[in-house]
Amino acid sequence: MQSAQAIIGEIYDAWRAQDLEWLASYLPDDFCHTIYIPQGAHPWGGECRGKAATVARLGVIADDFEFLEFDTSGLIVHDNRGAVEIPARFRHRETGASLDTTIVNIWTFEDGWPVRLSEYHDVELIEAFNKYLSIFPGMQEPQG
Repeated sequence: MQSAQAIIGEIYDAWRAQDLEWLASYLPDDFCHTIYIPQGAHPWGGECRGKAATVARLGVIADDFEFLEFDTSGLIVHDNRGAVEIPARFRHRETGASLDTTIVNIWTFEDGWPVRLSEYHDVELIEAFNKYLSIFPGMQEPQG
């Protein structure tokens, strides 16, 4: 069996490649992904239960954003937990607007496999970016 460090590394490699099938191959059917953003700030916020629902949500994110930087080199894994602070830069595909941010991911493992990802964002930055996107024709601020 691969180490937790190797599994998370492959999940991030799949995410950077936007290969959701590869990413999904590491998740159990009951995987739980929580993005700690209020749904009023962005509809992706909140808990998503199940591999299929998680992969569908990640697919929408991958469709909306080009990944310019996503540095997971600071990953630390200990026992059944993994954590990483991720400097990231994304380009919104429709508008070309860039978002520079830091994301914190906390992973939980059971029997050597990831069962939960808790993802933390700068809520004020996300709200400001969404407000900025709303000035483009055809773009609207997310509704909660």
